[in-house]
Parts: sequence; C-alpha cells; structure tokens
Amino acid sequence: MNKYIKNLIKNYYTRKEILENDGVRQYIFNSKGYILLIVLVISAFLVSFTSEFFYQTHIYISYIKRFKSDINSEYLAYSGFELGKAILEVDRLGLGSSFMPNISSNRSIDSYKDIWALDLPEMNLPGGTVKIKIEDENSKINLSVLGTEFVPMTPYYGITQRLIGSMGFNIDVVDCIMDWIDPDSARFPYGAESADYYLNQTPPYSAQNEEMKSIDELLLVKLVTPEIFYGIGGGNHGLEKNLVEDNKGDVTIPLYKLEDLSAAGTAVDENSKYKESIERKIGKERDRALNNYFRVYGDSSNWLDEINKININTASFRVLSALSNDMNDDIVTEIIKKRQIQPFTSTSEIDEFIKDTNIKNNLITVKSRIFKITVTASGNEGYCRFITYYDRDNKKILYCTSEH
Repeated sequence: MNKYIKNLIKNYYTRKEILENDGVRQYIFNSKGYILLIVLVISAFLVSFTSEFFYQTHIYISYIKRFKSDINSEYLAYSGFELGKAILEVDRLGLGSSFMPNISSNRSIDSYKDIWALDLPEMNLPGGTVKIKIEDENSKINLSVLGTEFVPMTPYYGITQRLIGSMGFNIDVVDCIMDWIDPDSARFPYGAESADYYLNQTPPYSAQNEEMKSIDELLLVKLVTPEIFYGIGGGNHGLEKNLVEDNKGDVTIPLYKLEDLSAAGTAVDENSKYKESIERKIGKERDRALNNYFRVYGDSSNWLDEINKININTASFRVLSALSNDMNDDIVTEIIKKRQIQPFTSTSEIDEFIKDTNIKNNLITVKSRIFKITVTASGNEGYCRFITYYDRDNKKILYCTSEH
C-alpha cells in the first residue's frame, strides 16, 4: 500500500473519531472548512439582498416613469381644455368663419354649423397628441328641473317620461328621479325616498334631495341599472329599426377645407368637385346611453330660466320627439332637415312644426350656454381623459373629472 493511500485512511479515521467524540459543529470550527461555510453564508445573504434591492429599484424607477408620463398627459389634457375654451370663445364672438370656411358667424344662435361642433382631428402637441370633442349640453333635458321647491312638477317631467317610455323603460323611473332631486322626503306615487328604499340598501345611503352634481348619480337612483344608464340593454334595446349614428349633419373637416384654411380663408365654391351630394339619413340615434340625452346643470331654482331650455338646433331626434305627444317622426325629421340646411334663428321659425306656445316660449331656444369638453391626451406611454362641463357665458367650470 503506497504512502498516499495510507494518509487518506489515516485522515478518514481521524475525522471519524472527531465526529464521534465532538459532533459536526466542533469538527467544522476546528478545521479550515468553517471559513468556506461562512463565505457561502455571507455570499447567499449578499445575493438575496442585492436581488431585492435591484427589484425594488426597478419598481421605483418604473413608478417614477409612469408618474412622469401621467403628469405629462395631464398637462396635455389641460392644454386641450384651454384650446376647447378658446374655440368656444371664438364662436361666442362670431369669429368662426375667419378660421374655417363655411362656418357660421351668427353670434345669436348655436348649431352644428358652428366651429365648436366640428369633428376636430387629433392634434400633435409637444409631448404627445390631443383629441378635443365639444358637445352642447343645452341639446339635452335638464333632470335637475323636473321639479322645484315652488313647482312640484315642471313640463320637463312629462318630456322625461316620454323619452324614457320611448326607449321601452319603466316610466316609474322618472318618479324615482323626482324623489332623488326634490328637497322633501315625501314619496312620489312610484318613486323612492331614503326611509323606504335607499337606507335599506347594502350599503345604505340617502337620496340627494337636491340638484344632481353629476349625471353619474343616476346610477344611485332606483330602477336605473348600469345596463340602462350605459345604453347596453333593457327596454326595447335591439328592437328599434332604422337607427342612425347621429343627426348632426356634416361636421367633418375634409381635406379641401384644411387647404382653404391655409389659403387666405376663401369660401368654398358650392359647385366645386368637392361638394358632397350624399343625403344623410335622419332617425333615432343608435346610442342609448342616458348621458347623451340628459344633463344635470342649469338653474334648478327657476325652471323658466333660459339656461334650462333645449336648443332645437342641436337637440337629438329622441329629445325632439319627447317635447310633446304631437311630435311624431315625420315632424321631427322635417325639423332636422330644415336645420341642416339653415339653422333656426328664433323659436318663432318653428311655428309650422310646434303649435304649443308653452313649448315655444318656455322650453326651447336657439342658443346654448353649457358645453361638455372632452379631451383625450396621450404621449410617452401616458394617457389622460379630461371631461369638463363649462358655462361659456360665465366662463365657469361646473364640474370636471379625469381618468388615467
């Protein structure tokens, strides 16, 4: 047996004796192996620590980048809102035609021939893109004046019933809306108040008993389900025929209009090859979302105030149809055809269509005051949608909300 093998056997029996007499711990710390073990333990700790550090650092950097993108998109959206306000001011001053050919410059009316009504293209701004959409809130029915402290039931109550009924919904929902906004706790015949309904919900809550702060409050009202509110079902949904996207007429900006904008603003020749000859179909709007037909801003103390009236130049087919029981589809179609050719400049011009003097004197108008400005901004992986309800006459924000 050579010397090398003898040493291996000797070392084996030596280690065996130590393990039997003193155990593993004593063996390790009385030999050079403990140094390696300590190094391995420290290395494992450092690897774990540095991995967690880099992971958390990565999360923080990503959060900071996202936060920066959100801030950037918010500033973009606010810039878009300021542009929207400027467009409304240009229209208020009657300067629309100096910016775009064939735009109305009549300051005394608002219609879909105004500059604010154009389907504006997405704009490139430093840091991203902005899309601005302006809608006329005076084209809708103000739910906050269905009833007031002095007039328990205004004509807008009947208008709302007719519109709700035409969509196949239970008209009892109008009584529920009345109880939600009226200042007392007395229940309408088919309505709901805090004591008999809302406080029994899970979780319990109370009726507003004053004008709504946001159209989204309808989701809290008895009988108004998300399906109904967002227009995705309920009633006669899917059963209506001959629906259209909208009844605004041509609100696009064709290429020739953009060219004219940079060519001294000369008027477009009506007989030019660019003239559109396609007749647009008129009918009930396809979209059934309630916020397209109802609003909540105006003067809730005085239902006769001009700010509460419905603009016949911008009202939808569904809203016009609900003005009275006499407003059949043929009459509404004629009103829309006429305003697409030439908007109404006064309510007296609608005499041939509406005979009821109460409607003409108290419920309709040709000028708007409240507008909804929706700005969608995106850039550098950020996104912001900024919605503002704006009183143009008083230059006042009535309500605003944003989402990322």
